[in-house]
Amino acid sequence: MNEIDDLSAGELQPYDGGGMPTLAPLSPSPDSWGQRTDLLTDREINDYQRQPQGPTLFGSQLPTGTTQQQVDQLLAQLGGSFMHDIGALGYPPAYINSTIQFFTENATKPLQQVTRRHNFNLHGQDDGLGNAFGNMVAQLSGTQKAKQSFVTVAIQWLSKVNQKLSGQQQVPTAHGSAPNSAEGLLGQLSDRDYNRVIEINKHAQANTLNYLAAKYGRYNSQEVMRLANEYLHKLPEREQAHFDQFTTVNGVSWVHMMNTPETVEFLYNAAIGANNIPQDGAGLAREIAEFEAMLKIPSERQKYMRDPQLQARYRQLLTLRDG
Repeated sequence: MNEIDDLSAGELQPYDGGGMPTLAPLSPSPDSWGQRTDLLTDREINDYQRQPQGPTLFGSQLPTGTTQQQVDQLLAQLGGSFMHDIGALGYPPAYINSTIQFFTENATKPLQQVTRRHNFNLHGQDDGLGNAFGNMVAQLSGTQKAKQSFVTVAIQWLSKVNQKLSGQQQVPTAHGSAPNSAEGLLGQLSDRDYNRVIEINKHAQANTLNYLAAKYGRYNSQEVMRLANEYLHKLPEREQAHFDQFTTVNGVSWVHMMNTPETVEFLYNAAIGANNIPQDGAGLAREIAEFEAMLKIPSERQKYMRDPQLQARYRQLLTLRDG
């Protein structure tokens, strides 16, 4: 995660107000202000002393004087980093975009209790922010296993961000994942190896996208990826697990299967029923004629416009006919 490696709490320089403290009182405070503890219970005093004093990000303390503009800039950097890092592992864009929006809206909020409405293993992050995140992911489409995998990797990523922000040396790794699954293996890696795997998969994903763009066109290649991912997350959990693995491509290890063109095309072809597409000219002409007749009926055309898989099959038929 090269983007994250360049971030540290030291880069957030305190605001210089010309010697005037932030929110300075208009007149001197009485000497006894804040010293009367007999009006508070011991528990209230302890709770107050345990609370972070000053701005926080995901519960980690930021330097006193950090401005909102600096926080916004940092969140934008983290959002871009999250998109590149987690996207490189093949997770659906809808999951990634929803999480970035969640981060942006909740990163600086004070920690508070949240009613748990999900069944995810949060790997020890069962605080208000963790449960709020789990509740958000629970509302996304997909199987429980697919969403749990995403939650696990997102928590691992966020733990590493918090390490950078707080200057800690050790990062708690996620437990409870299948040891041979992608997230289980990632959880066993050192920071250096983890970052290297992310870089490998960024390159693998870029190569796959270039391959698909050359074959299907730039716009259609995005549809190929989207339909492949949607089909994957509709499969039974046991079959999904088969694609949640690392493989070796051209001598390079640690490439996630969803970042290989072979896997993407396999799932895409399964989504559009490519195995029963006619291979002869007469068969192609017959099915294309059926599509053209269907598109002349307004109600059927509306169904077609709402069905990306049907649209992709029609495009494939035309490609085979004209190719």
